[in-house]
Amino acid sequence: MPITKTNEPSGSQYEKTTQRRAPSTRARRVKRVINNGLEAFGCLVLPLLYRCYIFIVWSTSRTTDNYAERYDPFTQKFGGLVAMIWHQEVVTAPHIFRGRKVHTLASLNTMGRLITALLENHDFRVFRGGRRKRIVLKDMIRYLHQNPDVVYGITVDGSRGPARRMKRGSCLLAKGSGAPLFAVCTRARHCLYAPSWDETAVPLPFNRIDTYALGPYWIDPKCDSETFDAFCTHIEQELLSLTDFIDRKVKNGRIDARVRKHFPETWQADRWPEGTLGTPFTEWDLQYENAPPWSKASESASE
Repeated sequence: MPITKTNEPSGSQYEKTTQRRAPSTRARRVKRVINNGLEAFGCLVLPLLYRCYIFIVWSTSRTTDNYAERYDPFTQKFGGLVAMIWHQEVVTAPHIFRGRKVHTLASLNTMGRLITALLENHDFRVFRGGRRKRIVLKDMIRYLHQNPDVVYGITVDGSRGPARRMKRGSCLLAKGSGAPLFAVCTRARHCLYAPSWDETAVPLPFNRIDTYALGPYWIDPKCDSETFDAFCTHIEQELLSLTDFIDRKVKNGRIDARVRKHFPETWQADRWPEGTLGTPFTEWDLQYENAPPWSKASESASE
């Protein structure tokens, strides 16, 4: 069992503090030693390779990032938030959220261990999930209550898809903690796409890359199930529309069929009023002046 507290992000310490069943044969013991060695090597090399590549991409590209502009003022006024991205954008996410001590979730398998090492290299704190996701979700909610300035970054269709279908973990985090949601999207004009379920996008050098954050969106922790269902559907549609908008923006209005490939049939291309970004679900959405009475900021002000 882990030595660390259940509601603390264990990160790369998980492998060190969790007892695993001893291999039953000598061959399996040798195989585990080799696998552990390869994983440890990967944890050292992958963050270095990523930093080098992403530095080349960003230093040779024209970039805009309104998330960086909005992050500090919003968190100083309202505290923590839950940022949502599609799994297709995982390559750019560590760089976009770097240096802000964002908290996130990674699996317990080999890939999760490698991703954890890369994220921690960019000042992330990582909860480890896998089959324990429901337990970890409760830990993450408790952790946010104890640390109201925490920012979570969640791939809403990860870790195995289906692509562009939002799972409810991020909305449950917001509902359970009183924190707002932000839809965050990063799109590049020129990308390579991996042959994976989400077609992971790898931006190329000499590019145009835009990052945009849309929010806040609030959900009452005491809302009924019907309201919560409607909220989840609304947020998925908002993230889809933001993805389409930013992608067309960086591509000079061109519609990329690959981007819309996994969009659900229920998505409407013209759901936003002309000249606006986003559609509010509650009266407090998409504004920075006021927070609802259930928010962490309101709780802090009343104490």
